[in-house]
Amino acid sequence: MKKIILMAICFACCSTIMAQQAKIGFFSMQDLLNTDVKYQEAIANAQVLKQQYANEQKIAEQDFKEKYELFLEQQGNLAKSIRAKRQSDLQSLLERTENFRKETQQLIKKSEEEALSAVKIRISEAIQKVAEQGDYLLIINSDSETCPYINPNYSEDITEKISSVLSNP
Repeated sequence: MKKIILMAICFACCSTIMAQQAKIGFFSMQDLLNTDVKYQEAIANAQVLKQQYANEQKIAEQDFKEKYELFLEQQGNLAKSIRAKRQSDLQSLLERTENFRKETQQLIKKSEEEALSAVKIRISEAIQKVAEQGDYLLIINSDSETCPYINPNYSEDITEKISSVLSNP
């Protein structure tokens, strides 16, 4: 029984000593993203890509609209087989336009995810470096609501340190 009590006291003392020496850091991912040049470049590239796809989509829609209007004007004068062929051509064009729209949405999403993934890998590496240099026990992303309060007496905002590592690799 004495051994159990002695072990409990030792454990409590060790826990207290470890808690006093433990360093906790927190950062804002959103702040890092907003100040990261490579992230801003990735966002700008994604916007350019979106605009290019939007322009191409407008051209395809305009092409369909013109062909459809021409068909409506001429359909009364067309032979049945020619009318059926043009209807089939219009249907095919409409399907290709819709497929292109869906494909571009997927490509844009994939491009954005790849860009963000690359940036997050860089940020993760910077966090690791700051954690090792500062001997932090725990690093918390303060953006999410899972940690609504972080006591500044027992933790340190390391957003600037991480940002510095990102800008000076």
